[in-house]
Amino acid sequence: MVAALFVAAQPAPAKDFVYGAWVAAKHGVNVEGLLPYFKAVAKDTGGAVKWRLLAGGQMVSHRSTLPGVRDRIVDAGMVIPVFNRKELAHNNVLFDMVMFGSDMVAIGGAGTETMMLDCPECVAEYKKQNTVNLGGFQTTPFKLICKAKVTKISDIKGKKVRAVGANARWIKAVGGIPVAMSPVEGVTVMQRGALSCIHGPIAWLTSYGYMDVAKYVLDFPMGNPRGLSLMTMNRKSWDSLSLDQKKVMLKHLPAASARATLIGYKKADEDVKAAAIKRGLIFTPGDADVKARMAKHIKGEMDAVPNSMKKVRVKEKTSRRIMAAFLKNLRKWEKLSPGIGRDVGKLTAAIQREVYDRIDPGKL
Repeated sequence: MVAALFVAAQPAPAKDFVYGAWVAAKHGVNVEGLLPYFKAVAKDTGGAVKWRLLAGGQMVSHRSTLPGVRDRIVDAGMVIPVFNRKELAHNNVLFDMVMFGSDMVAIGGAGTETMMLDCPECVAEYKKQNTVNLGGFQTTPFKLICKAKVTKISDIKGKKVRAVGANARWIKAVGGIPVAMSPVEGVTVMQRGALSCIHGPIAWLTSYGYMDVAKYVLDFPMGNPRGLSLMTMNRKSWDSLSLDQKKVMLKHLPAASARATLIGYKKADEDVKAAAIKRGLIFTPGDADVKARMAKHIKGEMDAVPNSMKKVRVKEKTSRRIMAAFLKNLRKWEKLSPGIGRDVGKLTAAIQREVYDRIDPGKL
């Protein structure tokens, strides 16, 4: 009897989880978003829930993160829907809306709110993969980062550009040749001269090493991906947590998202741009031509997105419903954004209020 009471009184064993990151260890999402998040979770659970970050593709790649989390090769990872287009078809409706909106704070807030609260199909797709999506983050606007001389949009004609998803439609529209690959792969391909440019945020110059390869940047906003998952967790790993531990996991995610967005990307973009200019990279702003082409392209995307999603068996009616939900949320977040500015605390509070206060951790 005494032995039984002794056993019952023991604390639950600590849970040690592994997060597999395909981005480099020094990437802003890891340094600013995830590492402080894991530290906060460990502290708030009294050391009962600990996370270990294995970065740089040690365990999973950009394409294998979702199946890797599903099969519990790792307990969690960062999932970009475009790399698992069939498995996350409805989530890709959001990802494909890259050209709608230009305010990264508003886009990030609206994207997370839509995929977690207003798109039951998005939630169900992660569940079908034996995973749970716990929240997102936002990148800065994509630009054209080139080894070839590109100082105006017409220079892209006939050149190979790393671009995926709906971004590929934009590159095609301006005469470029889109090539699908991860930003990690693009560095080597560009070094070899088989790729002229990448379509991505300026922070990638250091995140992936393009600073040593690129010479020109067409510094005009050309879309923001959205519907990105910062924390996709294996279902069994998630269910192994107590309700209080799940609450702690969700409690610290708004701050992780805000830091990854405002410091890991926005501030990083600014710092990297300054360093790149000192390094001799040539930055040129967009002219009237690129503005006119972009405006025309955005109008066409209202039909291009649902038409494209038919290829992965998303009904047009469903695509348009998800798009409408996102645009409604985007308008709301565009009103909130000026009051948030670059304040991590204010963005954290807004994400908490607009998204996480409406989530029941026991029902995820």
